Order: sequence, then C-alpha cells, then structure tokens
Amino acid sequence: MNSSPVRAIILFFTAVILIGTLLLCLPFSRQSGAVFSVLTCLFTATSAVCVTGLSVVDIGTYYTTFGQWVILFLIQVGGLGYMLVSTGIGILLGKIALKDRKIMQELFDISSFNELFKLLTKIILISLGIELAGAVVLTFIFLKTYPLGQSAYYALFHSISAFCNAGFSVFSTNLEGFSQNAPLLYTLALLIILGGLGFFVLVDLIDKFRGKNIRLTFHSKVVLWMTAGLIVLGFCSFFLSEFIALSLNDNSWFYMTNNAFFQIVSARTAGFNSIPTGLITNFGAFVIIILMFIGAGPGSTAGGVKITTLPLIFVFVRSLLKGDSSYPFAGRNIDIDLIKKSLAVFILMAAFVLASMTALLWTERNLEPLKVIFESVSACCTVGLSLGITSSVSDIGRIVLILSMFIGRVGTVTVLIYLMNSKSMQGNIKYPDAKVLIA
Repeated sequence: MNSSPVRAIILFFTAVILIGTLLLCLPFSRQSGAVFSVLTCLFTATSAVCVTGLSVVDIGTYYTTFGQWVILFLIQVGGLGYMLVSTGIGILLGKIALKDRKIMQELFDISSFNELFKLLTKIILISLGIELAGAVVLTFIFLKTYPLGQSAYYALFHSISAFCNAGFSVFSTNLEGFSQNAPLLYTLALLIILGGLGFFVLVDLIDKFRGKNIRLTFHSKVVLWMTAGLIVLGFCSFFLSEFIALSLNDNSWFYMTNNAFFQIVSARTAGFNSIPTGLITNFGAFVIIILMFIGAGPGSTAGGVKITTLPLIFVFVRSLLKGDSSYPFAGRNIDIDLIKKSLAVFILMAAFVLASMTALLWTERNLEPLKVIFESVSACCTVGLSLGITSSVSDIGRIVLILSMFIGRVGTVTVLIYLMNSKSMQGNIKYPDAKVLIA
C-alpha cells in the first residue's frame, strides 16, 4: 500500500508534538518556581495535540500565559485533525498520489478532489465560527466575575478547548468552581456536542438550514440519533448512580440535573468535570468508561470507536442470530464491507485499550485498579477525565499514557485509511473449509 497519507498523519502530529514540547520547555513558558521536567512538557504537548486533556500539572499555575497560548494552539491543531493536515498539505503541495486521492475521496464521501478542497475550507470556517460564537457568549458569562480582558481570554481558551473536545482548563479545579453556573455549563456542553458530531454532520446541518439539501444524509441521521440516545441513557444512569455526589451540600434538583447532564456530555469526548471526580461511585465510573470507549461521531474532534460503529455491529449480530443474509438498518441495507470494517475498528480498538490497560496496571501496582483502568481508557480514547491519579503516575506510566494518547488519536485513523485501501485477495489457492466449535 502507498502509505503517504498515513506517513503524513504520523509525521505531522509527531512534529507538532515535538515543537510544542520545545516551546513548553522554554523558561518563559513556566511560572517562576515551577519544577522543570521535559517529560512533563512532552506529556502536556501530547495531551494537547491529541485533544485529550490529561495533565500531570495544573496548567493554570504551572505555565505562564505564553505557555497557555502554546497549549491552546496545540489544541486547535489537534482538534481540526488529520484530515485538514494530511489532506490539506497534499492539496497545497501536490504530494498525494492519485491512488491515495481515491482513498481520501472514499473516506470523505465526495465525488471529486476539488470538492474536497472546498469541503476543507468550509470545515475551517465552520469550526472557527463556532469557536468564536462560543467565545463571545462565554465572555459575557465570565464578565460577571472577571474583568473584560481576563474574561475574553478565559472565554476563548475554554471555547476552543470545548469544541475541540480537549477538556483543558486554566482553573485549578477544572470547572468545579462553576458547578452553579448553568449558562456556562450548557454553553460548553453545546460546544462539546457540536465538536463531537463530526465535521461532515455540521456541514450537512448547515446546508440543510440554508436550503441547499432537501434532507439530511443517512450518516447524519445515525450520528444525531445515536448522540441523543447516548446522552439520555448516560444521563439517567449517571444521575441515579451519583445522586449522593450531586446532592452534596444539599444542592437543588436543578443543580444536580445541570451537572449530571454536563458530566455525561463531557464524559463521551471532552474531559471537563464540574463535580469532584473523587466522589464518583464505581458504577458511575463504569458508565463513564463505556461512554469514553464509544466516543462520538466520525470525522469529529473526539476519540473512541465512534458512535456509528455500534449500530453496525448490532445489525450484524441481529442478522447473524436471525440467519439473515442481508443487513437491514432503518430502511437501508448495510454493505457487508462496511460491517467488516466496523468490526475491525471495534476489535482493534478493544485490543489497543486492553494492551494499554495491562501495561499501566503493571507499572502502577500501588494505585487502585479501577482508577488505573479509568485513566488508561481515558488516554486511549482521548477523553481526559481522571479519577485524580494522573499526577501520581510514575515516569514509566506517563510514557505509557503518552503512547496511548498518540496511538488513540492517530492510530485508528491510519487503520481506517488502510481498510479503505484493502482489497480482498484473489488468489488461485483454494483452502479447505475448517470447522471449529465456539460454544
């Protein structure tokens, strides 16, 4: 396989991480008195580029304003993602081969390469427009507490961090200090949801609103229904399991509802927390682990196996149990190749998470297993939520987390590109059928 798109993705993300690490290593990137560590800077840069949000230090007190701007830039680059990077560079420099262009056209479901350039331009404008709108709204919200300049900075930082599903915050306790601020929580939740829908769904929705298309694509409908379903199911499960944590200090039902909703929206993709994660029950942590693994929409700023994978696997299992040779879903028939690719993504992601989990459990034998498992899934699925052990992880464990974040962000994409290019083998050798008992 011609691996130029894969190579472009890996090299670009590696280069951005290294540049970010060097910038964060500069003396004026750290506050005076902050203990310098190359590994800390590498961890922060990787987490930012991979839009994860895990951090071994408090970025609000460890890094200066310059350092925080570097982190924000890395989040933005990572948030726009591989398709703007590898494909965009290929367009501008003319370095993508014709064979690879066909792969990209399949991946992005467009009819010509010129349309891809227009799509990328539209994606950039939509992303910046949503982030700017979010920053304006958040500025007015922060103005109730901070002066204009500080409010505008906080607003821009958190708007980009939310839309890119990064979960970074300049506040020491993340968003716990704003748990009573419903407008802020719902504004950030909306930005997180929009960033998690996927760029193609956003373009589809805008074209529908402007009257350019009669109906939404089947892909957009699946993503929207799955997003709504996971939010509702996640909210109900989390609210019931975390009633004690949410009702801390005799908080009202309004407070509990707001924070349960925000936490579930954030848990799938972003990694912000408005309630102390140390109070989350084992069942609540398990619910979040499942949501982190699922993730959000394809082509979005989020990680995980993506929400379109689950219904396709369900369709496959249902047809298998019914003995049906077709794969009907919502009035459409799903192609078997798409089913196979979904299964491959799910299995490879599960194997990757299991490998990372095993390595981290081995390196962090002194920490609670559930917290270690939670941390590993959070890193692999580029979410960023933690049960409070990130700063306690050993240097070897931090390296495991760095690799997990990088592979979780870049690896699944390269697998998809490879699958798009794979073809069934047409060999002359016919092997005899084998029968193996499975139950």
